[in-house]
Amino acid sequence: MRPVSEPDPRIERSRDAIRQAAIEELAEVGYGAMTIESIAHRAGVGKATIYRHWRGKLDLLASALETLREDVVAPSDGTIRERVTTLLERLASHLSDSDLAACLPALVGAARYDDAIRDFQRDFSRERRQVLVDLIVEGVATGELDGGLDPVLAADALAGPLFYARLVAHQPFPPERVGRLVALVLD
Repeated sequence: MRPVSEPDPRIERSRDAIRQAAIEELAEVGYGAMTIESIAHRAGVGKATIYRHWRGKLDLLASALETLREDVVAPSDGTIRERVTTLLERLASHLSDSDLAACLPALVGAARYDDAIRDFQRDFSRERRQVLVDLIVEGVATGELDGGLDPVLAADALAGPLFYARLVAHQPFPPERVGRLVALVLD
């Protein structure tokens, strides 16, 4: 018999399948056309199974996107510039070919018309961007970066071209160009 504190592996497999189905559905049809019914069908479960774990579409989507969050970790070795470069190279690669990259256009589009999605996207993005801001703050504090540098503005200037390339130009930002971008913004 399984200890009470251990989750049932069948339930966890089902939840994982539902989260993955939500990500795929968002990327394929967008938030507006995504339904609990379509997610349930894609995951091979009943709607009741989804509602047993999530209150609705946004709650499920937030849970699904949380599973993609683990990639945003600041490197711990190297100079601040090297760490910023490594972090942005990872982001550039991630934005070129990942589940999150596939979902971004749908999420951005839905945020324009849905206040709850806009709030979710803003908070989700802010938390992820904070990793880069913190690295820049550290660089300013240690004197490695110019003391007059605005960390939030610098983070936006560094990450902005990567998102522009993905969302507007529909071409991934080449990771090998990140070093030049870092030098341009931080010098």
